[in-house]
Amino acid sequence: MTTKTISFQRSAGLLILLTSWLPLQLAAMPLNEAITLALERDAGLHALLARADARDEYAFAAGALPDPEFFLGAAGLPLNNPLDADMMTMYMIGIRQQLPPGNSRRLSGDRARTQGQTLRAQQQQRKLEISASVRSAWLDWVTASASMAVAEQGLGTFTELLELTEARYRAGTGRQRDVDQARLERSLRARQVLDAQTRVERAASDLARWTGQVPDMAAPAQPHWSDKGSYDELVERLEDHPALAADLLQIEAGRISADLERQSYKPMWMVEGGYGHQRGSDPMGMGRQPDRLFAMVSMSLPLFPGNRQDRRVAAAEAEMDALVHQRTTRLQEWQGRLRSALTRLNNQQRRLDLIEDIILPDAELTVASTLTAYRRDQASFDELVRARLARIEQQQALIDTRFEWLLARSALAYLIAEELQ
Repeated sequence: MTTKTISFQRSAGLLILLTSWLPLQLAAMPLNEAITLALERDAGLHALLARADARDEYAFAAGALPDPEFFLGAAGLPLNNPLDADMMTMYMIGIRQQLPPGNSRRLSGDRARTQGQTLRAQQQQRKLEISASVRSAWLDWVTASASMAVAEQGLGTFTELLELTEARYRAGTGRQRDVDQARLERSLRARQVLDAQTRVERAASDLARWTGQVPDMAAPAQPHWSDKGSYDELVERLEDHPALAADLLQIEAGRISADLERQSYKPMWMVEGGYGHQRGSDPMGMGRQPDRLFAMVSMSLPLFPGNRQDRRVAAAEAEMDALVHQRTTRLQEWQGRLRSALTRLNNQQRRLDLIEDIILPDAELTVASTLTAYRRDQASFDELVRARLARIEQQQALIDTRFEWLLARSALAYLIAEELQ
């Protein structure tokens, strides 16, 4: 057995070992399934919903009157012997009710309901954030799988090229140097397959962090999402985003809080009434003292508001102003992010068109013409290798550019609260 035969068998054995090591191609995890799994297992969403339900329940309690107070007492007890009541002693039993000032009860309920609506808007915002994160992880996994397919195709291409050079060498029309170079390039492509496999596994693990399930190794193709339009068409949709809606609700809750503090300028009322029993006899008629009913109304006197009411109202208004500025800042930031996403999307689209329409077809033609010329001894083996490497490079560039376009499109979908699947 010759050295060339042993080398060829070693190379063939490497290829068989590599392909047998790769995982079986199983059913893939679609994007909508990945997002559904991530949303179902996210505890933060359940926490926000529970807190929103709690605020709704509190809204009913906040709008109710305070619990009435029961009282039991005695008046006119003699100091020398408190246990021995005389005719001036009266035992009383009654009930009192506190009435909060102004519209405090209604405003407290409105504020709690608004806070519940804010939490629900924040829950929708978290859903969009999770969906965007899962989309990025899923796109990375899909792109890694596409890159692996290109690497495997390159491995097959240079395996065929190795067979071609060995056949030409056995026929006496080729060179040993060409065989060695083809074998080296084939080994380098095998290493690229292993590197691509590592990237796929890493991307699958990152996706499993969200879904709780490691996806099968057979990923679907990169999706084809449509463009969404110009900046002027999309900027108005920013207002509908749950994050900005939550900001508006927080501002409304701040306004209600300021109104609630203004109620403290109004008096708080209290009404009470009861029954009194007096010991002893009537000194005039010598009969039993009659039982008595009593009623009372009291009110607070907010006569000095400078260090209490004024300060609290000013603090509530300052908090509301801070929320307004916070929302303005977020809106300006997101307008910039929208412009950036659209610019990135357009730039990647131009690059995609260039690669798909011009560069890749030219690379395919160059490979075909160079292979024909090589078989006719009109081109060197180095030229054939360069042509095939250039085609693999552009195939990978197409995948990477498509990945960048999809990431920009995903970022755009988050900003306009679009469910992109």
